[in-house]
Amino acid sequence: MKTVVSAIGTVLVGVVVVGAAGLVLHSAPKTPPTLAATVTGSSSSIPGVTKTATLDLSAFPDSSEIKWRRSNNGNGPHEDWVSYGPTTNLEIPAHTLVTVTIKQYDSGEAIPNPFLAEVHGTVGGTATVDGKVVTKIDPEKVGHTFTIHNFPSSDQDPLFVSVPLPAVDAPDEEISSTGKYRTVTFQFVTGGAGTYAWNCEFPCGSNYAGFGGAMSTFGYMSGTLKVV
Repeated sequence: MKTVVSAIGTVLVGVVVVGAAGLVLHSAPKTPPTLAATVTGSSSSIPGVTKTATLDLSAFPDSSEIKWRRSNNGNGPHEDWVSYGPTTNLEIPAHTLVTVTIKQYDSGEAIPNPFLAEVHGTVGGTATVDGKVVTKIDPEKVGHTFTIHNFPSSDQDPLFVSVPLPAVDAPDEEISSTGKYRTVTFQFVTGGAGTYAWNCEFPCGSNYAGFGGAMSTFGYMSGTLKVV
């Protein structure tokens, strides 16, 4: 598994370089809190995997639902920016089968690189969208992606996972965290301890070909994933 993932990661350096560059440059007024995966079991049918766990996230069309950014019960900075929630600092146990569920509330459009409309790095190479098993989605109707990749390092196991999130098929004014959403579920396996970058690879920000604003500011469409 490590050899395959490493090979894929090498080929895809060009694909994620923009997102990785954004992670180097990002900054934020507050540090996102840590969301730890919920351990649900102490064993797995996959060799070398000793636990099972779940992780629940959402992709919002704005930041009004992100409570950790608020001060004195008011609104946080850049409330109109798209954002993952409830936070972007994630923690997952090592050697674990992780089931991720993402509620996607945002609209979307064509993704510049159709490769990122495909599912990569998950168990079986699949995800489920609203209960339907898929290996890819329509590249013309992508909302976001959830993409995990290595920081430059040779002393931790490689990890590359990229799952596209389909757009909500509704006018923008009807999209909110209390409205219509798409449910995307997938599984991946962690190796040993390490720290990884994750981000959206759909240019949903401002300026810089869509990679500015929320895309280049830590805590909105990018974060870290620690395997512990």
